[in-house]
Amino acid sequence: MPTTGSIEEQRRDACATRETILKMARRRFSSCGYADVTLRDIAADADVSAALVVKYFGSKEDLFAQASGFEHDAERLLDCELPHLGEHLVRTLLDYHDRTQGDPLVRAVFTSSRPAGGRFRDNFESQLVTRLADRLDGPRARLRAELVCSHLMGLGAARLVLRTQAISAEPTEELVALTAPLIQRWIDGPL
Repeated sequence: MPTTGSIEEQRRDACATRETILKMARRRFSSCGYADVTLRDIAADADVSAALVVKYFGSKEDLFAQASGFEHDAERLLDCELPHLGEHLVRTLLDYHDRTQGDPLVRAVFTSSRPAGGRFRDNFESQLVTRLADRLDGPRARLRAELVCSHLMGLGAARLVLRTQAISAEPTEELVALTAPLIQRWIDGPL
């Protein structure tokens, strides 16, 4: 009979495997689009069997639905009081870049234009942009929320996709100091 420790280790391993599959699915769907991705592709990227992908996620459509969700990322990004949200957004996103070499906002750009990308775009809109706009006081809240998101998308694209020289070389604290006040102005409003 397994001990409690071994059951906890199995759960941790299962969670890590599930997260790896989701990460590989996000990358695959972002770069190739829904129609061109197979569960076998994702399984190979995650170094697991296709049967294990089916066990954890069911169908390709179910996996796409989970991979295209922003709920967890939006929670982390928006988990701050408004007076400090600009700094929090930039710092959280840069940390995400460093830890995962990915960006949920850049993923939205690449995935939303692909076949079946409508769901991804809808999730991005409802789980991040609309939630941010609903928190903002004053006029043109929706526009201000979209400006915040577009600026963060550009930062992610410059660092992770284009790998622009100056932005990529800039230390995190400097990027936060340069970028957060601009974003905070949009948060505080008005335009």
